[in-house]
Amino acid sequence: MGALSIGARVRWQERVWEVVAWQGPQVTLTPHDGSGEAPRAVSYRWLVGAADFAVVDAGGEPKPPAGRTARLALPAALSDAEREQARIWQARMAEIDTGLAPGARVSQDGFGPDTTLAQRCTAMSERLAAAGISYSPHTLADKRRTWKEAGENPAVLLPRPRCKRPGGFTDPRCLTAMQEVVARHAHTSDVTIEVIREEVEDLLRARYGDECDDPVAGAALLPSRSTFYLRMKESGLADVLARPTRARTTLASIPPPPHGGREIVLRPGQVTQVDTTPLRILARGDDGRPVATELTVLIDVASHSVCALMITPSHAKDTSRGQAGRATRAIDLTLMLAQAFAPWPVMPGWDPLSAAAASALPFGQLAAADERFTKATAARPVIHPELIVYDQGSPYVSEHFTEVCDRLRIARRPARKKTPTDKPLAERFFITLAHGFSQHVPNGWAGRSHKTRGRGIDRMPLYTIAELQQMAQEWVALEYQQTPDAGLRDPFRPHIELSPNDMYAVQVGRCGYRPLPLSPAENRFFLLPRWVRPGKSGFMIDYRVYQPITENAGRYRRLLLRGGSKLPGRADRWECRYNPYRPERVWLHDHTTGTWITCDFRLRHLLTDPWTADMWAEHAEQHQASGGSQQDQEAIALALAQRGRRRRSRRPPPKRTGTELPFQGMELDTEQPAEDPYAGLEDFDLSTLRPYPAQPISPQAPPRTAACPALPAGADGTDRQPEDRHAPHPLHSLFGDDDADREPKLPTAGAPASDGEVVEAELLDDLDPHDEDGEHDSG
Repeated sequence: MGALSIGARVRWQERVWEVVAWQGPQVTLTPHDGSGEAPRAVSYRWLVGAADFAVVDAGGEPKPPAGRTARLALPAALSDAEREQARIWQARMAEIDTGLAPGARVSQDGFGPDTTLAQRCTAMSERLAAAGISYSPHTLADKRRTWKEAGENPAVLLPRPRCKRPGGFTDPRCLTAMQEVVARHAHTSDVTIEVIREEVEDLLRARYGDECDDPVAGAALLPSRSTFYLRMKESGLADVLARPTRARTTLASIPPPPHGGREIVLRPGQVTQVDTTPLRILARGDDGRPVATELTVLIDVASHSVCALMITPSHAKDTSRGQAGRATRAIDLTLMLAQAFAPWPVMPGWDPLSAAAASALPFGQLAAADERFTKATAARPVIHPELIVYDQGSPYVSEHFTEVCDRLRIARRPARKKTPTDKPLAERFFITLAHGFSQHVPNGWAGRSHKTRGRGIDRMPLYTIAELQQMAQEWVALEYQQTPDAGLRDPFRPHIELSPNDMYAVQVGRCGYRPLPLSPAENRFFLLPRWVRPGKSGFMIDYRVYQPITENAGRYRRLLLRGGSKLPGRADRWECRYNPYRPERVWLHDHTTGTWITCDFRLRHLLTDPWTADMWAEHAEQHQASGGSQQDQEAIALALAQRGRRRRSRRPPPKRTGTELPFQGMELDTEQPAEDPYAGLEDFDLSTLRPYPAQPISPQAPPRTAACPALPAGADGTDRQPEDRHAPHPLHSLFGDDDADREPKLPTAGAPASDGEVVEAELLDDLDPHDEDGEHDSG
């Protein structure tokens, strides 16, 4: 039956009553039918001992027993032992509350009808003490109060695990410093806790020197020696110090959770994954020799769409040829990241079905929202990443990649080392690429391992990396983005498999699309930074002197007048951005005005062929090995120019024609478009244009005189034309004979020349006969 308490309704003597008071053994009842009968005070034992007694609900139906309600209220996560413990405490609380144990008719000693609640708590405490369980009467009274407030739920009677405060009362800043110092020693030899304590104290004093000087605040920030040892053991840092170096290194490489895997994403770009892997396709390098390649891909988790991909050369260091090692760099990652903010163009020779207009993308809506979407746009959506899950490779943790992500407001989350499940989509894409694209490349496929590699691959006419990049992009737009994926389902159509483009069309219709075009000035922040010291003759990057172009010479002079940049830690240096794949031009950033100063390499006119910073470094090392200096720009530039001439003079590879361009990465729009001088002018009707009636005559020609009367034809025995002292003007035939019937008016003495003669005289006066190039000095 239900529990008897004040306010409960009971059935007794075939009537429904309400308990209005309960004092000792006496229970006061009033009739619930509103008959106006006086309240009755009855004995508790007489009341509950009646044959028809029951605690009823609002409808007059008997309530279930308290034990059954308790069993129904227990959480399903409780074990059998915890359920048994809850049942025992439910019976104890019921006996303290009513004086009767569940199912009993007679009260035990100390629980009779004439006892109070405090007496029953004391009796229960003595009973538990006899059984070896220590509970004071006040504790039992508090447990009963909690039990009643929870609706007599026995789950609140179980002992709760003590939520111990991490680190106790030690300052959290001290705990953070302990973790930082221990992480520093992940790659060093083992040290004792005392060394860690000294370094933590030095670190805290360096950060919070004023607070450490205060005796009271310093005592709260710096724990005692015994407390420091205790916190090291409680936090597990002491066990980390005792582990081998390899184990400490592994623990230090594990980032804080979450670690990736399956995530709930609702919109494109919410979570993306990036990874790099060997492409296993040989390409033709800058020197014409076979070179291995690497592929970096940025893939969206919500739609499985490829946001961007980048193919780069990869080779080990070759000391015999003086060639440095090469792999994916931070500049490659930022150039790849720039692809995600712009559509891919359809290149010449691509399949027409690779265009966005012929795909499942909502091309009409995208073109209306973003003017960059045209009929020549590839079938790959533009997805702006919000979070990138990356591995812990050196390019991904570089300062440049971090700076670009922060500038674009892209969050980053590291994955665990050697844990491909943290980036499952990127790993799966590499397998799909190998099956659908790599093994179908006619020349260059090297197999999945060196054991299955074919013969004579390096002697084939290989593709360049730029050609492989275009081929991979066409395969993504034509095959990957339009192939149904079993892992893509619409919640409203779960039985239909969707392609990445189909899934993007479903999601972009719900969350919308907002274009984010980047200007050339914003694109320059994707390039590598270099802090330089400008001077009157320019500034130097890798022993190459750069000077401002003519249009920006005034800005450069004003920058020099300001002195240094005055930035913290930079003194007199200014920020410069340059692309190592196209180092002939750099951009100097004036942060005081927010403008850019375009600067060109001083010897750019000597290098007519494309070149890179790697090619310059290679020739600089060769020049230094032959006894020269890396600062000899002219010699290095001439050697680099001769390299291009030697390449053109050699016989081209078999079945290959055209110019061999070096690998220069993805092209980024960093040049400011030139202003149209005719912008804003009204359209001119060419049909209203009329020729000038007379050709201007040079003032250097002698003046015309009156023509002599012509002799009749054949008068002197010869057929000749009438002579004139001056031959006709050479351009006379280009104009019509508008004035043929009129006799030309010759200038008289003292009369001004014609308008045409005056204009041409002015133009000729501007010419400088001593200027061989025909240019005028405006200064």
